[in-house]
Amino acid sequence: MVELSHINYCQRCGSSLVRKNEGDKKRPYCEICRTFTYVDPKVAVVALVICQTSILLIKRDIEPHLGKWSLPSGYVDRGESLENALIREVFEETTICSIPSHYLGVFSGKGPVVVHVYVVTCTSGTAKPGDEVSEVKWCEFDEIPKLPFPYDCEIISEFKNYLSTI
Repeated sequence: MVELSHINYCQRCGSSLVRKNEGDKKRPYCEICRTFTYVDPKVAVVALVICQTSILLIKRDIEPHLGKWSLPSGYVDRGESLENALIREVFEETTICSIPSHYLGVFSGKGPVVVHVYVVTCTSGTAKPGDEVSEVKWCEFDEIPKLPFPYDCEIISEFKNYLSTI
């Protein structure tokens, strides 16, 4: 379970929270509102942008993992669809206009982020670094460097499985 010790005040009334058992889990509880506080997971999208036998990588110019190569990705805003978040993130990071062409799957359980992964098709543009990216590069599948996020190895493995079926 994710550590919730950093949650100290009720989001409704501002009172100090106590820790109270709910089933077999200890959760933040407001004795004034008589409610438990639940922490929703963050939702992120990851784009697999491919061109023939290459995949597009970005070099992160922000934390986490500043300076490391990764797949284009980002958080989904409240009220935003996964697909629109994917299109937005690909454009923000690479200046490429794209559309989701295949949903690869959901990856969860290794932390506070639930990751939805799509293969995308480029509709226009040339890959250039966006505001949160210092470089972009097309990388052959057998030359992909170690990627920094918890699901990256699983995502690449699942993507290779997908490629073998098309």
